Amino acid sequence: MLSSVILVPAVLNGLMTGAVYALIALGLTLIYGVLHIINFAHGALLTAAMFAAFFAHKLLGLDPYVAALGLTPLFFCLGYGLQRFVIGPAAHGEDRNILLVTLGLAVVIENALLYAFRADTRTINLPYAFDVVEVGTAFLAVPRVIAFIVVVAVALALWLIMRWTDTGKAIRAVAKEKRGAELAGIDVAHIYAVTFGLGTACLAIAACLLIPTYYVNPARRKRLRADRLHHRRARRHGLGRPAR
Repeated sequence: MLSSVILVPAVLNGLMTGAVYALIALGLTLIYGVLHIINFAHGALLTAAMFAAFFAHKLLGLDPYVAALGLTPLFFCLGYGLQRFVIGPAAHGEDRNILLVTLGLAVVIENALLYAFRADTRTINLPYAFDVVEVGTAFLAVPRVIAFIVVVAVALALWLIMRWTDTGKAIRAVAKEKRGAELAGIDVAHIYAVTFGLGTACLAIAACLLIPTYYVNPARRKRLRADRLHHRRARRHGLGRPAR
């Protein structure tokens, strides 16, 4: 039987690391729950967000957690624009067309990043990157603790938006019954774009939480395999439920 000295730190560190992946999946499941399609550009947009956080630190000297304050609304606007002016019009209302468009976007983004930044691996050095806090017998990395707290706060904020705001109620209505929402006067195209923007904004936050301890590069094949794996796992564990 494993000693608690080994088991407790392993479980806590697993929770801290998994929280960021949960935030990435939250954006994916929100998009799926409303648009009813899997966004194949999700991984590519995450990589773009990590590059944005990296260069915000390198060029502007911004701490990744500070950069998140600017990158989150920026990527919300990016996601909104992609859905409203690229994915929506190109799909012509067909779900399978949306899949093809998001897959095409992933290829374009990945190759653009590869062309611009090559295949070099990049990291940033932060003074607190290797700091730890002691919790009982466990030593937890400070960036992971911060990430866990931020993810919980973001998930709570998103739940409050979905539960109590008019926009959140409109998102839930569209997810439940698109035609009925249209008859009630809801601008479905706008709601789709807002939902896609929220999902992309989650990626910006996740990128800023990952970059202090993870490397970033435009490597394509590994991420595509990871995307497929995350999609299968998300479907298995109830993709789309938070928007219901």
